[in-house]
Amino acid sequence: MTCPGFDWKSYILDEITAPERRQMEQHLAGCAHCREEVEGLRLTVTALRRLPVQEIPKRISFVSDPVFEPSAWQRFWNSAPRLGFASAALLAGAIVLHGYMARPVPAAPTSVASVQMEQQVQARVNAEVARVLPAAVDQRIQAQLKPAMAEFSAQLQEVRMQSEKGRMADMRLASDAWALLEKRYNTLFVQASRQGGD
Repeated sequence: MTCPGFDWKSYILDEITAPERRQMEQHLAGCAHCREEVEGLRLTVTALRRLPVQEIPKRISFVSDPVFEPSAWQRFWNSAPRLGFASAALLAGAIVLHGYMARPVPAAPTSVASVQMEQQVQARVNAEVARVLPAAVDQRIQAQLKPAMAEFSAQLQEVRMQSEKGRMADMRLASDAWALLEKRYNTLFVQASRQGGD
């Protein structure tokens, strides 16, 4: 139990004036119960500051709300007779469409000379494409790859910096928590030694 007349919460959160703070610090120097209370409040504030900030829900929905009523589309798909009729109509439409589709006309036989000429033209086209295409592809890839690599490098550097900042903040919080734990342990040890314990 703490001494009456002191608001330790305001002391921890720095919501008091300088003269009140000095008076409270003088009282803390001589009162073990109040010191224990302040250490507990510091530990609580440290733990609360570690929690992530979450947005409060704007509205809570109940099952009876009209939001949960199925839409007309959902009612249609959940109805077996309607779904069966739709499937049958789709199948009938596919059969009719297949019946009216134009059949391919067989190609007329070609002469041997035109086939040879077509093969020669195709061989020339393939040779020219094989000669020109790799250089053009390499240039295009290099032109697109350089900006992407620069952007990736900048993003990677930013992620590294943010990671380092987060790690340093975690180390500070861990150091504060460790110091607080050491103080508590030392306080308990001193109290136990005063009472004759181990």
